Amino acid sequence: MPDTIVELQGYDKDQIDMMEENCIVVDDKDSIIGKDTKVNCHLGEGKLHRAFSVLLFNSENKLLIQKRASEKITFPSIWANSCCSHPLYSDNEEDGIIGAKKAAKRKLSQELGINTSLIELHDIQYITKMHYRSRADKKWIEHEIDYIFVIKKDLDIIPNSNEIEQTKYVDQNELQLLFDAADNKSITIGPWFRLIKENFLNDIWDALDDLKEITDDKLHYMGDCE
Repeated sequence: MPDTIVELQGYDKDQIDMMEENCIVVDDKDSIIGKDTKVNCHLGEGKLHRAFSVLLFNSENKLLIQKRASEKITFPSIWANSCCSHPLYSDNEEDGIIGAKKAAKRKLSQELGINTSLIELHDIQYITKMHYRSRADKKWIEHEIDYIFVIKKDLDIIPNSNEIEQTKYVDQNELQLLFDAADNKSITIGPWFRLIKENFLNDIWDALDDLKEITDDKLHYMGDCE
């Protein structure tokens, strides 16, 4: 029995199937150097690969956040931003920012049940990207270059229960209360979402009506984080 199959024994079948998808493996400058399965990119010391994080705001400037389902193989049952996943080494998703936007549309449909015919690529506004690494546990790791996107639009959501346990829209004060609860260890927040909040989110919130002023072409190195 292949090692990857052994490593995935006992997990949810739908989640196992997605772990066989191919991520885009990159170097520390975000140049593509190959591909590998999600399981190999996240197992042990992992492999540096591309990811994306979407911040979905409604017309009241409230941010959609989600609690990941317990079925998730990496970082289950934690609070995170609206939608986060990986561009795949297929379907033109390897094409930099445009490819990551296409991946975001795919996952907004699959995770949140959003009718993506209502979202154009220009609605998915690129902000920046960051390089970080964080262990989920002794077995699994995230080591990603994460493209950060913002959408400001009122959209109906029908969360996929295999992906998401709970969703809610929050303002800045409500989000801070959530992070305070995490500091008190009563809940857990995804490390990538914590990095986004601590480094970018306040500026994003302040600039929601003109995000161009905070967009950059940098790759922010965040190092190891919890």
